Amino acid sequence: FAGFLLVAAFAGGRHAGALEESFLKIEHEQSSRLSNLRNELEKLTGSNAVLGNQDPRNTVWMAQEGAAQFALLPPAPLAPIAMGQRDLHPQAVRVTNNVHLIRERETETPMAGPTRLRTGPFDPAFLFVVLFPLVIIALTYELLSGERERGTLAMLLSQPVSQSALVMGKAAARGWVLSLVTLVLAVAGLAVAGAELRGGTAWAHVGLYLLVLVLWSAFWFAMAIAVNSRGGTSARNALVLVGLWLVVVVIVPGLFNAGVNSIYPPPSRVELLHEAREATQEVEAELTGLVGRHDVNPKRGALAKKVVQVQDELANRSEPVLEELHAQLQKRQGLMGWLQYLSPAILVQLALEDVAGSGATRHQRFQVQADTYHRKFRAFFSERIQGGGMFSPKDFDALPLFRFEEAGLGGVAWRVSTSCGVLLLAVLALLMFARPGLRRVGRQ
Repeated sequence: FAGFLLVAAFAGGRHAGALEESFLKIEHEQSSRLSNLRNELEKLTGSNAVLGNQDPRNTVWMAQEGAAQFALLPPAPLAPIAMGQRDLHPQAVRVTNNVHLIRERETETPMAGPTRLRTGPFDPAFLFVVLFPLVIIALTYELLSGERERGTLAMLLSQPVSQSALVMGKAAARGWVLSLVTLVLAVAGLAVAGAELRGGTAWAHVGLYLLVLVLWSAFWFAMAIAVNSRGGTSARNALVLVGLWLVVVVIVPGLFNAGVNSIYPPPSRVELLHEAREATQEVEAELTGLVGRHDVNPKRGALAKKVVQVQDELANRSEPVLEELHAQLQKRQGLMGWLQYLSPAILVQLALEDVAGSGATRHQRFQVQADTYHRKFRAFFSERIQGGGMFSPKDFDALPLFRFEEAGLGGVAWRVSTSCGVLLLAVLALLMFARPGLRRVGRQ
C-alpha cells in the first residue's frame, strides 16, 4: 500500500505539474503578445499609416483577437491529492469580445481513452477512498473471532480485563500504528508529488487532509468492531466487511451518480446550443449578414458599431437560456449536497477534492468570476467601439485583467469539518451498536 501511495502521489503530481506548466506557457504567450502590441501601439500613435485589420489601433480587432485574455483557474497547493472535477470543467477560458466564452482545456483529458475516463484517475484520493479500507479490513476482520478460534480468548478473559476493553485495545493499537504510518506516508506523498506547501494556508489544508484520513480510518475500524461483536467466524467477518465495502464504496456512490443524473441530468451542450440558436436565430442571421460581406470591413467605421450592437442583442437573447442552465446546475449541486451523506465514501471523496482545490465549489466560483470578467471585458471594448476612436496606449493601460480570487480558508474548513463531524458520529454510532454484543460474545 505504501508503494501504491507513492506511485499515486507521483501520478497526481505529474498531472498537476503538467497543468501548471501549461498555464505558465499561456501566461508567457499572453504577456509577450500584449507587450509587443503595447510597443507597436506606441510607435503607431499619431501616425498617418492606414488602419489595417490587425492594427493595434483597430479597437474591434483588439477586442476580438489582439487583446484577448485568458482566465485561468490555477492549481491549488494540494492539487496532486485529487483530480476531482478537473476532468469535467475547463481550467482556462479565452475571453474576447464575442458573446460566449471560448473554453480551453489545458489538460490531457481530450486524449484520454474511455477506460481512463470511466475508472477515474489514479491519485491519492482514489487510493484512500477505494483501497485503504481493504487494508484496514485485512487487519481487523479477526479482532475477536481470531482469539476464539485459536483458543486464547478464555485465557485472556481470565485476566482482569473486559471483553470490550480487549477488543478496543487491539483495535486501538493497530489503529494508532496504521494511522501513524499513513500520515507519514501521506506527507511523504505530498513531497513526492511536488505539492506547493509554502503558501499561507497550505499547511492548514494539510491538517484538514490528515484529519479526513484519520476519521476515515476510524470509521472502518469501528465497522470491524461492530462486525466482530456479532460473534461470527473470521471467514464470515471478512465476507461481511468486504460486502459492506462494496456497498459503501462502490454501489452507493454509483447509485448516487445515477440518481443525480436521473433527477437533474447534466445539461447537454448540443441541446443548449440548439436552444440558444432558436432564441437568437434572427439576430444570428443579421450578424452573419454583417460580418460575411466582402465589400465592406466589419471591423471599421459605422459597421463595426452595428456589429457590436447586434452582438449585444445576441447576448441579451441568449441570457435566459444561460440562466436556465445555471439554475439547473444549482439544483443539481444542491441535491448532491444532500445525497452525499448517503455514503461516508462520498463524504471523504468530496472532502479530499475540497482540500485539493478540485471540487465543484471552487470550479463554480471560477465560472462566476470568469463570466463577470467577460461582461466587464465586453463593456470595456463596446464603449470604445461605440465612441468611434482608435485604440490608444491609455486604453491599453486601462485594459481589465483577470485574477482568480480564492475563497477564504473558512469555507473549505467548514465543509471539510462538517464531513468529518458526520464521520465521527458514524464512528460513535457503530461503537454503540457493538457495545452490547461485545459483552455477550465469547462468554456463551
